[in-house]
Amino acid sequence: MNGSNFRWLKSGALVSSIALVILISTLIGLGIGYWLDSKLGTKPWLAFILTIFGLAAGLYEAIKILIEATDNERD
Repeated sequence: MNGSNFRWLKSGALVSSIALVILISTLIGLGIGYWLDSKLGTKPWLAFILTIFGLAAGLYEAIKILIEATDNERD
């Protein structure tokens, strides 16, 4: 068996990681925002803003993963 037989497995693994990427980036933003809020006394604004930024970063990475997975399928 050559590597091309398992190309679908690599693409499936990439696509299945999308939810995890979005979740982790959002939680990192929330955690940093919560920590900064506790230090600066700006509760809940930084947590809210950095959570949104984390979500946006996760969605950006998810789109990159999907593009990579679809490009691999065409080859």
